[in-house]
Amino acid sequence: MRRRILRIALSSVALISLPAWADTPPIVDASTRWQFALTPYVWLPSVDGSMRFSLPDNGEADASTGPYNYFQNIRFFAMLQGEARKGDWSIFADAIYLNFGNHSATVQTKGSGALERQLESSGETSFEGVLIQLGGGHTVVQLSRVTLDAIVGIRYLGVRSSLDVSRNTTAGGAGPGFTPEFHASQSADIYDGFIGVRGRVSLTGDGRWYVPFYLDVGTGTSDFTWQAASGIAYAMKWGDVTLSYRYLAFYGSGDQLVQSLRFKGPVLSATFRF
Repeated sequence: MRRRILRIALSSVALISLPAWADTPPIVDASTRWQFALTPYVWLPSVDGSMRFSLPDNGEADASTGPYNYFQNIRFFAMLQGEARKGDWSIFADAIYLNFGNHSATVQTKGSGALERQLESSGETSFEGVLIQLGGGHTVVQLSRVTLDAIVGIRYLGVRSSLDVSRNTTAGGAGPGFTPEFHASQSADIYDGFIGVRGRVSLTGDGRWYVPFYLDVGTGTSDFTWQAASGIAYAMKWGDVTLSYRYLAFYGSGDQLVQSLRFKGPVLSATFRF
């Protein structure tokens, strides 16, 4: 009898509760929604490094160049970042295109025939590059004023560079006044995986002023690559404005076109969130 009364009571409670569940919309947690951010920015890097060009006579030429003068040598640039976040998980992307004109370089050649001796000379190089980064992250530290994400991703650098050299020297028995001239143009595709951290440290209680930071290291086509950035930012209702400094480096070896390549300079960005 008691069991029968209990069953009837539970059934009544369930029937009375059904309309309430049907009429009440489910509570949506902000952490379950996708949030997006788009960041156009201007990076004014100086670019320097060393390129190794292959020569027609099976020789090679190492050209040390830079830093390029951004305002004198730049021909065109385009830069954009994007991010999507859901709770503690995020994915992000970064795309850059840079095209620099001719810049003076110190060239060291080594080859056969007219270039059988190792010679130093001067020349001009040009540089064109496309950088694309794709990555994902997970929040590992979430405090009142500190946020830290662990990140992993892949970085692609497509490089096209040319070298023009003319010199007056004695080489390979050609006699004084022999003036070898040559032009070399090569391209390379560099794929590197990376791991790192990124986050922010709030400077004020309301979080409007904060210090963003980013650091990664990686390898792949390059023997080693790393990147770091930090600065100061201010958050508003529509998004954030950030002034920072960014450093990015690649180091290769052997016969790779890119022996070393470094980008460093200030960044001004505006992040729109939706």
